[in-house]
Amino acid sequence: MASHRAVLGVLIALTVLGGALRGYAASRPDPYQSVDERAYARLARNLARHGTYRAPEMKDPTRWAPGAPALFTLAQLVSPAHTGLVWDIPSAYPVQAACGTLLIPALFVLVLLVAGPLAGLVAAGAVAIYPPLINASGDLLTEPLGTLVLTAALIAVVLALRRPGARSAFAAGAALGAAVLVRADLLLIPVVLALLMGGVAWSRAGRRTGLRALAGALAGSLLLLGPWTAYVSHFNGRFVPVSSGGSSNLFVGTYLPGDGTMFGLKKAYAPRVARALPEYRGQPYWRIPQQRVIDRVAAEHPSANRDAALSAAARENLRKYLIGDPVGYAGMAVRKVGRLWLDYTIGTHDVRLPAFKAYHLFLVLAGILGLAAALALRRGRSGELWAIALVPLYVTAVNIVLVSEARHNLVVMPLLCAGAGIGADLAVRAVRRARAVPRAAVEA
Repeated sequence: MASHRAVLGVLIALTVLGGALRGYAASRPDPYQSVDERAYARLARNLARHGTYRAPEMKDPTRWAPGAPALFTLAQLVSPAHTGLVWDIPSAYPVQAACGTLLIPALFVLVLLVAGPLAGLVAAGAVAIYPPLINASGDLLTEPLGTLVLTAALIAVVLALRRPGARSAFAAGAALGAAVLVRADLLLIPVVLALLMGGVAWSRAGRRTGLRALAGALAGSLLLLGPWTAYVSHFNGRFVPVSSGGSSNLFVGTYLPGDGTMFGLKKAYAPRVARALPEYRGQPYWRIPQQRVIDRVAAEHPSANRDAALSAAARENLRKYLIGDPVGYAGMAVRKVGRLWLDYTIGTHDVRLPAFKAYHLFLVLAGILGLAAALALRRGRSGELWAIALVPLYVTAVNIVLVSEARHNLVVMPLLCAGAGIGADLAVRAVRRARAVPRAAVEA
């Protein structure tokens, strides 16, 4: 980098620009708070005040992974502040902006390792001005921290792929475990990338090195995830990996009459909720709280506990719809993929802008084509490229099974920006090669 002063200068300019945009968003947080934001704020404030990961208003605080609440707790301890909102942490918004700003150089480093400085600058520039990641600094959600930790973890994975061994794989596994503690929907990513690291090490240095890399990566992830999983399992009285929110999510995502959405489930279940709870009779379905609908689902499947009831309901969905109506279920899966990728998240804002959607769709298309072209040119033999590509593929698969929404693409949009940068780099190299051929012919 010292020999590329121009590249470093552009990177600094992009980081300053992205940081300024995020700082502005953090200075103007939306007064409306979603259910998740209120939950993170409750957990963080109670953790800062009482040192416990729970709140009196919460039946199950372990639905939410601990990464973001821990960060917000730290912000509250360093700079206690209060606003008119009961559940808010004003000091967390600058921290959100800082995480989003650090993502810019972190993504540059990741792409630099895989494809070079030009690709890194394109990726850094794309993520610096991506509106949803800018606006996320004004929300108390996991995306700013999640994207940063995931990108840092992939840097560790790329380094482990370059120098296969137990130590490098252990560090990468630990970093991936940290990402899961922020984003529980990435639960199986440490296993997926551990297999990748083990396979690459096996092919390059033999079976023993491959098995050591695999074991090291899994051990690193277990070191990070084990203590929290033990706590969550003890709290729930059964084995629960990281988060207890999976059963309800699985039921909603597999409920074909609701098209795999919470609003669809509310519409379908509104008459049942109204029969059980008279206060909701005559109310529009969208006014019924999500918790009341899930409670009704659990009540219709008596079991030892609520989570077991929801798991039974989800299995019934799979038997009834996946096996009983595979064509209809496949159509729902296609629509869920569309909901995931064909729009951008507006967070707590209500206005969608055509220019922002066009930019989002451009990044999605450029990212997919860039990664696909790079893998094709390297004949699928680049572990580093697969490390980047496997995460969006995994998120897509998870959203086919669970609830799918545009917000879920935000944590992996930087990786599609990386794909766009790699694609731009490939295009520039192709043009240079095309120009070099006539020049060589003339000189001959």
